Amino acid sequence: MSRRIESQSKSSETTRAKLIDAGLKLFAEFGMDGVRTRTLAEAASVNQAAIPYHFGGKEGVYAAVIEETAREIADGLASTGLLQISTAEIETMSPALCLENLRALIRAFTLLILSPGRSTDRTILIVREQLRPTENFDLLFRSFIEPIHKTVSSIVARLNNHRADNGVVVIRAHAIIGQVLAFAVAQQSYLLRSGGSELSLEKVEEIANVISEMAVISAGSSEN
Repeated sequence: MSRRIESQSKSSETTRAKLIDAGLKLFAEFGMDGVRTRTLAEAASVNQAAIPYHFGGKEGVYAAVIEETAREIADGLASTGLLQISTAEIETMSPALCLENLRALIRAFTLLILSPGRSTDRTILIVREQLRPTENFDLLFRSFIEPIHKTVSSIVARLNNHRADNGVVVIRAHAIIGQVLAFAVAQQSYLLRSGGSELSLEKVEEIANVISEMAVISAGSSEN
């Protein structure tokens, strides 16, 4: 590759990255319909023509933001190794190991969702997609929502001698995961009640510890 082509490639990657970063912030705050193409270009400090050139339009930028969001969270959860454990393996685990894995998984998920920085905008975007799903929601669901839901369901099922697709098991798993999302959706209420102005990393770690312990209790094992 010539230096000129290499330089053009890097410039293209930089432009795409700028638009995705700007898109994450704007789409999280205003939703896709509330963001104008010109505003997006200005926030990214790029020429407006770069949006159709690189993404085909504003919708393409939004799809790329969703894809990046899904990848970051999925990679973060995958790094724990806990989502790679099969249902068959969980079915043979001791209750103690099940609880240990559940505690670690929910703690990791809490840190990914609530830690200061990009995670705040990612979480708001996920909540928007939950409330008003677009055609991009399926990617979020398949990349990390479904895997963590199935893993938690399998653990709850093992602890209570049920099938993972049992209706009550699915509800209980959903409630366990929902404890994390509650702090994202109702974050301002929590801050007012706790006397804080923002979630520090130290506070997020405290929340993660509490929620992961609550998850263990909510799993409903006779071992608790």
